[in-house]
Formats: sequence, C-alpha cells, structure tokens
Amino acid sequence: MSYRRLIFAAVAILVLFTLLASGCSRKVVRPTPGPQPPGLGGPSAGGPVMEQDLQVVQANLKPVYFNYDQYILSPEALAAVQYNAEILRRAPQMAVLLEGHCDERGTAEYNLALGERRARSVAEYLTTLGVANRISTVSYGSELPVDPGHNEEAWAKNRRVHMRVSN
Repeated sequence: MSYRRLIFAAVAILVLFTLLASGCSRKVVRPTPGPQPPGLGGPSAGGPVMEQDLQVVQANLKPVYFNYDQYILSPEALAAVQYNAEILRRAPQMAVLLEGHCDERGTAEYNLALGERRARSVAEYLTTLGVANRISTVSYGSELPVDPGHNEEAWAKNRRVHMRVSN
C-alpha cells in the first residue's frame, strides 16, 4: 500500500512540476520596427479612444529638438519624428497637436512665427511618413519654456516641438 502511495505521490509531483514549468515558459520576444504601446491595435482600434491609451501614447512620444534659429529637421530630429510616427501609425484614431516652442532669444512675434514653422515642418514630415492622424499645429513661441534657465543648455531644451494626442 505504501508503494502505491509513493508512486502516486511521484506521479502527482511530476504532473504538478510539468504544469508549473509549462506555465512559466519563456516569452517569445519578436523585434518590431518601433515601440508597441499596450492597448493599441486591440479591440478598441478604430473605435473610441480610451484615456489609458491616450496616456500610454503620450508618455511614449519624444520631443523634437531644433538648432538655434532653425526649423529644418536635423538628423536627430528626423529620428525623433520617425520614432513618433511609428507610434502614431498604430493609433490612427487619435488627433495630434504639434506645439512649436522657441528659446527666449528673439522678439515675441519672431518666436511665434519660428515656433509655427517648426510645428509645420514636423507635420509635413509626419505626413510623408504615412501618419494619417488628424494633425494640427500651434505655436507658443517662448511663452512655455520647459527649462526656465538663461543659458545654452536651457535654451536647447526649449527649442522643440511637443506632440500632444487627444480624441
């Protein structure tokens, strides 16, 4: 009788171990051309956008930085827009607002115009990359600095286009 219990216990442990081992198998990670934020492309794709989806996309978008007194996209800026385009193509139901910003140097009128040109250059490149989202632009000039400092490091952070997504 104890021999049967021993065999039964061994089989039960073997079955339990097999179930645990198969449930903890390694995840297969397949490389993708860009990030795949959770919640996108699922059942809600094409339907209403969930607040959680907006937050995930917003958190993954990178600012696009510009050189002093420039609105032409540098190689680094092109890479940032390409990265963002990959995310936005996965969420075509979201609208995108491109906010152009400048550093504090220059007149208010000049910075507003430069911020608009920066936002438009990003919008044009996004369109060539196949982003079909509803895209709009706005310029804040130097009115909303991300870094209030008065040096080159702060100014470099403020010369940017920030992307904001919405329904």
